[in-house]
Amino acid sequence: MSENVRSSTVEIVKNNGYTVEIHNVVTDDGYILELHRIPRNKGGKEPTRNHPVFLHHGVLGSSADWVLGGADISLPMQLSDAGYDVWMANCRGNTYSRKHSSISFKQKDFWNFSLHEVGMFDLPASFDYILMKTNARQLHYIGYSMGTSVFYIMASERHEYHQKIRSQISLAPVAYLFNTRSSVRHIAPYAKKMNNMYKWVSNGMFLPQSRMQSLLVTNTYGERIARTLFCQKIISFAVSSVCGSETYIFDHKLIPLVIEHFPAGTSAKLSTHFAQLVLKDCFSQYDYGPAMNLQHYNSTEPPTYDLKSIQVPIALIYGKNDVLTDLEDIMRLKSQLPKLIDVVPVDSPRCNHVDFLWSFDVTKKVNEQVTEILQKTDHADWEYTGPPADPHADVYETDENSSRVTKGQQPNSTNDDHELVNFVQETDYSSGITPVRQDDDDDESAEIVREQRLMQKVQLFGNLIMLLKSTEMKYHRLRNGLTREISGWAHRARKVTGTRHAAASNSAVVAGPEDKPPVGCAVAAKTEQPITASQFSNRAGDFDDYCGDLNHTDDRTITRRTLYSTFGNLGRAIRFLKFRHK
Repeated sequence: MSENVRSSTVEIVKNNGYTVEIHNVVTDDGYILELHRIPRNKGGKEPTRNHPVFLHHGVLGSSADWVLGGADISLPMQLSDAGYDVWMANCRGNTYSRKHSSISFKQKDFWNFSLHEVGMFDLPASFDYILMKTNARQLHYIGYSMGTSVFYIMASERHEYHQKIRSQISLAPVAYLFNTRSSVRHIAPYAKKMNNMYKWVSNGMFLPQSRMQSLLVTNTYGERIARTLFCQKIISFAVSSVCGSETYIFDHKLIPLVIEHFPAGTSAKLSTHFAQLVLKDCFSQYDYGPAMNLQHYNSTEPPTYDLKSIQVPIALIYGKNDVLTDLEDIMRLKSQLPKLIDVVPVDSPRCNHVDFLWSFDVTKKVNEQVTEILQKTDHADWEYTGPPADPHADVYETDENSSRVTKGQQPNSTNDDHELVNFVQETDYSSGITPVRQDDDDDESAEIVREQRLMQKVQLFGNLIMLLKSTEMKYHRLRNGLTREISGWAHRARKVTGTRHAAASNSAVVAGPEDKPPVGCAVAAKTEQPITASQFSNRAGDFDDYCGDLNHTDDRTITRRTLYSTFGNLGRAIRFLKFRHK
């Protein structure tokens, strides 16, 4: 596992015993994408299935996301063993696809792309290349998170590619985000300002893979720190606030690997596009603002993607505890897609957004479902005959005249809810936002749901403050230890320098003043003078003063300053949420 920390995707796949190839694809707008292919299984056997499989990662990800956990949980490796020719995408702008035929990634024009460009150019170029290399007529497409978003864009805008897709499997599908319960909802209103800032700071590049990530985990101490309980708590909190509250099924041994390979970078414009989907109750193209929209779209509003025009067999697999892709948004997506193979929840009440990649039981809960769908649709004589009978028909009923979803009683919901509540109570910092099953039958139940969501958000901030206090206590212990160390060092230094100062004074009296050089003689060049004994003693005294200042600083003042600088707007945010939900 540790050897993968310093490895690329290709090296990780090789370390697990598989053959891997690198392929470069040039898009119509000049971006050079790097695809990674597993052409044969671990035993070296050629693919036996009829159609290749193409997998696309999520936002800020790369092909490494699929293989970090090794063959035990890696979907591409398991599909290769099942006889498929497996290809993995790398979106423009990430670690592996940072090239262009005419411009440098250091230029601003390179990062001028959103979800729309990825769907319109990256996917078609990759599809054509894979089909050409494999001599196949169709391929299977598996998208995770953003990988589903860009597929919906491509399929709704470029209908000529429908016949090239055998089936599409959406893991944690993302199209509508208006009902998301993730913390990204609170960041989304500021996305446009952040986009402008990143244009100025980094020409529009957003969270690229950096050397700091490697420094954190590519040494023994960094890897140990990454696996400490404290580090796990911080990462669990970050994951819970964005993706879902349950992180106990996340394999924490993968933390050093995840830190090394994620985030892999994208454009600030693409991230802003996602933020716009959170703020708008539609799945639309990038919003430049009314004036610029007129130039781009001949309309003050960006056009929406016509999901009903997608004639590709699609299966949706979602997590019950995924706060990023809310169940209501998934059911709305379901109502828009005309050729659904199936809509399947992961068989675990704890499955959140990242568990599709890195959970302990991802093979049993997710990968086996994916393999089953592929086996069914890969047969040469398979044809789409309509969606199967929905076993949850009494649970979710979509009104044809509305995108809203009416929810009934969930099967076995009492046991699942009880387990979920107990589990959330056991967690401390990572018990962020928990899933809520909403009943829209009347206004009273809707009001209860709004209050529950508000309390979850307040709980989220409360847990963050608890984490801050715990960090502050550790900071005080560290500061006190350093203070004692510096004080002892300064005391010893003053004793030594005092002795040297006395010796220097005695030698100066014996030697007398220095003789001046004779006139006409060359004067030796000045050399850097060492610190004198008195200067050294003064510096030791400065250390004492510094330590005294530390010891006499009011802890309450430090706490107050820290809280003000970090959570100055907490009260206003909570008041805003209260007024918003009234």
